Amino acid sequence: MRSFSVGGVTVIIALSSMGLPIALAGVLITVEPLIDMGRTALNVNGSMLSGTITSRMLGTFNKGIYSDKDAVVEQTEA
Repeated sequence: MRSFSVGGVTVIIALSSMGLPIALAGVLITVEPLIDMGRTALNVNGSMLSGTITSRMLGTFNKGIYSDKDAVVEQTEA
């Protein structure tokens, strides 16, 4: 089970400073894993995009491998 984190304390402080009921912290903490998954997916997407752009700028981008699913499977199996 996950312990109460610094994020939970931050939520309580933010809610109390805005004059909102602290009971909302329970709702926000329960949906936080879903928000975290979305944030992680966005970070992974950004990392892949920056790697692709960098390889194109450096001239090392291999479009054949990029668009060929079988080539990727062969490289990972080797």
